Amino acid sequence: MASSASDPADTESSSTSSISSMKSYYLKNEPFASTTLRHLANGLNAIAFQTLRSPESFSAPFIGFDLEWKPNFRSGESENPVAVVQIAYRTASYVVHVRWMRHLPDGLAEILENPRIVKVGVGIQNDAKKLYRDLGICLNSCVDLSLFVKCVDSGLFAERLDRYADIPISPSVPSPPPPSLPSDCPPWEFYKSETFLGPYFHRLFRGPYSIAIGLARLAEVYEGLVLVKGKISRSNWDVELTPVQITYAALDAYAGYVVYDHLVKLFNLLEPTKRPKRKFYAFDCIRGRLYHCCGHNRRTLPGEQMEDTELPHLAAEYPTVPIFHPVEEEIALHLQGVGSDQPHGFVIWTPSNPEYDPGPMQPKKTPEEVEAARQARQKRNYERRKKEGQNQVDSEIGTVQDENANVNQIIMSADSRVVPQSRDMGANRGHPMTNALNRYSEISIASSTLHPELPSPSTAGSDGITALLQDMKIHGTPGSSTSISTSQAPASLSNTQKPEGFYRPPEESHRSNPEGFHRRSHNRRPKYMKSTFHSYPRPGGGGG
Repeated sequence: MASSASDPADTESSSTSSISSMKSYYLKNEPFASTTLRHLANGLNAIAFQTLRSPESFSAPFIGFDLEWKPNFRSGESENPVAVVQIAYRTASYVVHVRWMRHLPDGLAEILENPRIVKVGVGIQNDAKKLYRDLGICLNSCVDLSLFVKCVDSGLFAERLDRYADIPISPSVPSPPPPSLPSDCPPWEFYKSETFLGPYFHRLFRGPYSIAIGLARLAEVYEGLVLVKGKISRSNWDVELTPVQITYAALDAYAGYVVYDHLVKLFNLLEPTKRPKRKFYAFDCIRGRLYHCCGHNRRTLPGEQMEDTELPHLAAEYPTVPIFHPVEEEIALHLQGVGSDQPHGFVIWTPSNPEYDPGPMQPKKTPEEVEAARQARQKRNYERRKKEGQNQVDSEIGTVQDENANVNQIIMSADSRVVPQSRDMGANRGHPMTNALNRYSEISIASSTLHPELPSPSTAGSDGITALLQDMKIHGTPGSSTSISTSQAPASLSNTQKPEGFYRPPEESHRSNPEGFHRRSHNRRPKYMKSTFHSYPRPGGGGG
């Protein structure tokens, strides 16, 4: 399915065809989801049985797996339950919306708990634990792609296979770095350069084994798939999904499937004795705890059936060791730790690989270097935020300027349409634009009269409004009576009536209240006076 990573053109065409061939199925109806997943479970069980009978012709079935749930935006809140389960197999990706289903679809638990079916994903440990907490399903035969790719990439680099075939072999550990860093190169760039790394500079993945690698990077490196991780991953997955959410969820599971398919081909390039053991990257999650998977010491892919010679403690208990149990019995025995391929029972699993070569590591920083690196990082972040803020300010200024230009254009067009037939403000009262200008004139005159610091209508900047108000004259000062001399003054600007929109304080304040406080509308005493009436002793007697 995948092409060589060294040929970008072929990789791009292959990724485009693989994306176009993927079909996403949104399963939100429980009966339809049960029918679809039961059909898928039967097909995967048949392939697992064929793998047991003819391991040279068939490989263990595997599926891409992922979960989605509604995120929390407040610290301290409990995590929301699983909303969506994604399963990808071949060219189909199933998005199962289990949030509002009364019962889990038939076949879903069988697919996830069957140890013969491999489940692949990045950071799948946390998903496996959450799946058991929320739905009570144990996820068996899991492969963390982040660990698996490091095991395979390290083996290919050590054997100079695939993309590392042309890299000359040099000492595994390069010469130690010079005591003082070059003056013209920052430390974070020097430790990533070929001068320091040597041949490890050409490694795709290096560094500590436990540091995870994102699925987006793996999909882009091996398959040329571009996964956009943005706000859609933090959206609400409890409600009915949108087409964008369905596509995102389907691609997440499908990307894990195609990346594992590519890594299996690279895994087969290694010699059988140089291949990584299962316990380096695979595990089982039983009742919320991580254990070693079936045949954890074997250097083969998960999902393969073990030979009878690897079951010494079961040979005495069972006269005839079964090779292939029915699915229900196999799952039940596996969850108890006594399955036909669990010779050591339950063994706690931790991600580690002593055979992994991380490459040259940069020396431990001194306190002075840590502080210098922190200051440099803080300075870079400050410059970045400053640049982003300046760009935002420039965009806002441009928006304001555009809005002002639009307003000026609207005013000019309004002036051209309004042709007053008389100086009388009521002559053109039937025209809506004339009514709006009259209203603006009244409010402007009242504002200038009551608040002298505001600009007068004559300086409003609109020729049309100034032409309508040129005969108006404002007399009076603040605190005195106001008179407006016009041909016909508006009735709303009389001395006894305040213009609409201005608040007039009441004549009687709370000081005129003889009781000394402002009564409420429901005629009840304030709370602070309730406790004062019966707290003092009455004359001639005890307290009330």
